Amino acid sequence: MVKPRIDFYFDVVSPYSWIGFEILQKLEHKWKDVSISYIPFSLRQVMVTSGNRPPAMLPARSIMLFRDVQRTSKFWDIPLNVPPKFKEWIMKFSTVGAMKLLLVLEEQDSELMLRAAKEMWMRLWSRSEKIFEDQDYMEVLKVVGVKIPDEIIKKSKEEKYEKILEENTNKALDTNAYGAPWINVTTSDGEEHPFFGSDRFNLIANLLGQPQPLPDKYSNSKL
Repeated sequence: MVKPRIDFYFDVVSPYSWIGFEILQKLEHKWKDVSISYIPFSLRQVMVTSGNRPPAMLPARSIMLFRDVQRTSKFWDIPLNVPPKFKEWIMKFSTVGAMKLLLVLEEQDSELMLRAAKEMWMRLWSRSEKIFEDQDYMEVLKVVGVKIPDEIIKKSKEEKYEKILEENTNKALDTNAYGAPWINVTTSDGEEHPFFGSDRFNLIANLLGQPQPLPDKYSNSKL
């Protein structure tokens, strides 16, 4: 018997990763005896390797994506807004630098990494601000309280973090990942169960025998 574990693979370019992150943060206080790991990976590499295409690049899926994330974020009380320049930005930039920055922070303090990830989501998906260049990282690091942000940014460019990001991504790909968030659940019998998306926590709760997830506004409802 092993302790049940949730490996939550995410990329800050993904709005559904943010939604899944916020839901999982709430569940940490409700789901007992479950280990949760938040793992930065490269959604771009997952897309390339799996042969998937970003929803924003397909006209019909793009329309539905923007509608769906707004509905879902409203349900979960997440201040998510689609950046007007999102398509332009993702054609020009990648979040590889941002993800490597998170890996540096994770080595120092896992909670600091989570705060920085949330600030990146807030910048991109709530305030329509960039998260792709050194100046963007500087602002993120200052917000989360890093005293010498230049050192963190410089360190993130080391080959070591490129390799860690690749290893994280390959681990997700080994479980047939094709998008984000990718969630790999290990049950007490050691079996692995992969899930895709931010709307699978009801199924995960059932699998682990844990309370069903609901937004705070509904959790005390008698309905």
